[in-house]
Amino acid sequence: MNISISNSDQQENSYQSFHWAAIVTVGVGLTAPLCLVTPAFAFIPVLGIVVGVFGYFAISSKPEMYFGIKLTIFGTMTSLLLLAWCFTGIVKTSDYYYDVAFDNTVKWLTYIKEDELPTAHQVMISVEHRQHDAQILNQYYDNNKGAYDDMLSQFAKPPMNLLLAKKDKWNPQDLILVENIELLDLKKNKMRVIQHYHLPLSDPPDGVIAFRIQYFRIYDSAGRASHWQLEYITGEE
Repeated sequence: MNISISNSDQQENSYQSFHWAAIVTVGVGLTAPLCLVTPAFAFIPVLGIVVGVFGYFAISSKPEMYFGIKLTIFGTMTSLLLLAWCFTGIVKTSDYYYDVAFDNTVKWLTYIKEDELPTAHQVMISVEHRQHDAQILNQYYDNNKGAYDDMLSQFAKPPMNLLLAKKDKWNPQDLILVENIELLDLKKNKMRVIQHYHLPLSDPPDGVIAFRIQYFRIYDSAGRASHWQLEYITGEE
């Protein structure tokens, strides 16, 4: 049985070529894992998806001229999956830091409740000026007038003066997180977390102390994993 190929078919097949979008989509898909290293590279899988969709329709509309649609689909799906993985990681990371900030606030309020003002004040200063030996902390404040005066001035400001004045009317475990306001990456290993809280009062029964806290987190240069600094606290109406 003889199969003959017409001259027109030979001419048509000779002009079919790889579409550039197929090559670019696969190339971008291979570099897309960088978005798992840092969210700053999330634009890479987005670019792969855009180019991939364009290439899919371009090749589908002119199959007699282009091929590479399977590679285009592969590259697009790779970028899509990595982008989803990246955003899932961002959400989980954000939840983690918000949860840690909440736990730190409860701990900080516990120090105030238990009259451990030097310990509470240590949370509010940078790690370079902290006294890591808790056994000599009170002695440090007794002998360091500058640190002692700074502690008193910090706790004389609202809403901290209100927290101290009404500490017999609130419980740290009753703290209510009203809103996670912002999680801001400043640069590698440094970030800020801002949250809005309500601290219910037992008297009056419907009373609350509303405040907003900003934390600063950085890896400790001394090697102690990381530290959180309460940068500011403001009262809310």
